[in-house]
Amino acid sequence: MVGSSPRYLTYMQLLATPVGAAAVAWMYPLLREQYGVGKGGLSAPISRKWAGFAEILAGGISALPTSALVALVVASLLGILLAVLEMTVKDKTWVPSPTGIGIGMLVPFAVIVTMVIGGLVALVWTKKSPKSSAFYVIPLASGLIAGEALVAVIVPLLVLTGRLKG
Repeated sequence: MVGSSPRYLTYMQLLATPVGAAAVAWMYPLLREQYGVGKGGLSAPISRKWAGFAEILAGGISALPTSALVALVVASLLGILLAVLEMTVKDKTWVPSPTGIGIGMLVPFAVIVTMVIGGLVALVWTKKSPKSSAFYVIPLASGLIAGEALVAVIVPLLVLTGRLKG
C-alpha cells in the first residue's frame, strides 16, 4: 500500500519499536505527574465501561435489573442474527456490522462522530474520484489517527512545561 518492500517495512518497524517504547517510558511518568491516573485523571474510556460492568457483575446476575437481562437476551439474539446475515447474505450493503455496533457502544461519542464523518467523507470522495480515493483515503485516515495521537502527547507536554495554559 505504501509502495515499500516487506524488508524495508520490517526495518522501519524494528527501528520504531524501541523509539516508541522509549517515548512511552518518558511520557507516561510526565502525564501521570501532570494529570494523575484513574478517577479524576487519565483513563481509557473503554476501560472505565468494562470496569463498571465488572463491578455490576461482581454482585452476580441478581445485581442486574430485569430490564437489563431482557436487553441482554434481545441484544445477544440480534448479534447472532447480524453475524449470520453477514456470513450468508451476498449483498452486505444493508447488513449492519455487529463488530461496528459493538465498538459504537464502547467507544465515546466524540470518537464515533469523527469516524462517521470520516466515513462519509471517504464515501463522497470515492463516488467523486474512485482512483484518487483508492490511493489516498487509507493513508490519509492513518495519518489523521497518528496525528491525533501525537497531539494528545504534545499538548500535555506543553502544559507541563508551561508553554500552554491547561
